[in-house]
Amino acid sequence: MFKNTHQRGITRRRFIQISGGSAAALLAAACAPATPAAPPAPTNAPAAAKPTAAPAAAGKPGGQIRYAMNNEPDSLDPAKTAQASAFNVMLNIYDTLIWQDPVDLKYKSGLAESWESSADGLTHTFKLKKGVKFHDGTPFNAEAVKFNFDRLADPATKSPTATAKLGPYQATKVIDEYTAQITLKTQYAALYDALSQTWLGIASPAAIQKHGDAYGRNPVGTGPMIFKEWVAKDRIVVTRNPDYNWGPPFWNHTGPAYLEQVTFVGISENGARLTAFESGELQVIESVPEGDFDRLKKSGKYQMVVARTPGAPMAIFMNTEKAPFNDINVRKAIMHGLNRPELINAAFFGLYSPADTPIADNTLYHAKKAVGMYPYDMEKAKKLLDDAGWKAGADGVRAKDGQKLAIDFVDLTTYEPKVVATQALLKPLGVQVNVKVFDQATRVNMGHKGEGHMFSTALLDSDPGAIQLLYHSRNLGGFNWSRIKDAELDKALDDQAKEPDPTKRAALIEQAVMKIMENAWSFPIYNFARLFGVNSKLKGFRVHPIGSYPYLYEVSLES
Repeated sequence: MFKNTHQRGITRRRFIQISGGSAAALLAAACAPATPAAPPAPTNAPAAAKPTAAPAAAGKPGGQIRYAMNNEPDSLDPAKTAQASAFNVMLNIYDTLIWQDPVDLKYKSGLAESWESSADGLTHTFKLKKGVKFHDGTPFNAEAVKFNFDRLADPATKSPTATAKLGPYQATKVIDEYTAQITLKTQYAALYDALSQTWLGIASPAAIQKHGDAYGRNPVGTGPMIFKEWVAKDRIVVTRNPDYNWGPPFWNHTGPAYLEQVTFVGISENGARLTAFESGELQVIESVPEGDFDRLKKSGKYQMVVARTPGAPMAIFMNTEKAPFNDINVRKAIMHGLNRPELINAAFFGLYSPADTPIADNTLYHAKKAVGMYPYDMEKAKKLLDDAGWKAGADGVRAKDGQKLAIDFVDLTTYEPKVVATQALLKPLGVQVNVKVFDQATRVNMGHKGEGHMFSTALLDSDPGAIQLLYHSRNLGGFNWSRIKDAELDKALDDQAKEPDPTKRAALIEQAVMKIMENAWSFPIYNFARLFGVNSKLKGFRVHPIGSYPYLYEVSLES
């Protein structure tokens, strides 16, 4: 049973007093890397996902829009990025072999017009569409599929996401010009889901060979938009592909996209992004500051969209390689001593639902057994620290062997309200939280290297097995920010990926979740949702089944 979990949250005024912050600093926005793996079965995705209906009316061709993300991507090469901002742009540049319909959640034709799987689940044959060309004029064919997947499987590529998405890939055989056959080393429950995501988007082999390491700044796909330019720290521009006529059947029209041009800008500062949107300079913004969402909605001037995302919730990861989090009792003290509802109220205006397991509650195989393992209990948290030798000092900060219980919370500038709220809420426990906020590249690099004590992120994915990106030892140096090295956990995560039986797979997922929770490796905060603000003149705005990525192909600008 939960204890004190429904107390009245600290007031905004009290939060500002405790933290020494300002009202402006309380405007938070959410951003997170997207990542690997996804649901079983070649035809159905998790029933828990919430579909979005296709717009009914045809749009008006023409026009340009500016779209603001909360950070600039690191690369537009699907093999070289794990960032949600990159996925946003790449969804327009690249096509995938198959697509997942956001309404019925079944897999539909993409660059492959049909496919079939062998009875043992190890061989998958794809009949490819004819007449498709890359933006550089080179033809799409089975050789291109083989080139892309072999590149991802090559350890030298060092992909942070796509290689894991490809799973137990063995090889691609070119049967003929328009037939590609993928073979796997073992069964892979998430293959079709993975193939439907842009991490496995098909890039031009000729462009990759031409640009080499610079390809991520010169992307070439077959998608509805063509890359035009990338001005660092300013803009990424894509323009309409006039030849496009091979999109998935669930899109609301055929032929080229409606919009002539989309300019993506990365604006990490919440106030600047919001001001530009309200001034009309931007037509779409993601990560609307939570404190402004209702105001914008009530104004009636904008379309306000809350897109729930499956995957892993926003969570705090505790670096187990550094004191004090190398002590499980200190980690458990945080689990009991950080009031989740108050954190959500203080930093996010109570806009999100609490999460207390490593898998979001709208995701397949959400492990309910782990719910309620760490009820808020300040007295229990204090006792755990007392027993671990951390005693309160005259200044209220605990100390042990002459060292203060001080932790560096490293995060994105956009997330500062979350970090400041955590600082305020852990102060009564005797924990000193140092606020360390940076740009996206610096924050991710520090997380990968373990340069800090606390880090936070969410994971956007339609399959629960994707949590391997955050918790498997193979991802040390990547998004395994808790620095976990546990053979039992690794085995459960590996076994679930190749288990075709849903009941057995659910049990393996539960085993992994319980291992994570029992060891208090992360503190789940809230079930992630992307908040969009959309200009009222835009029609046809809806999102990918993962929830965070709009189909800009369908969007039109009305006068």
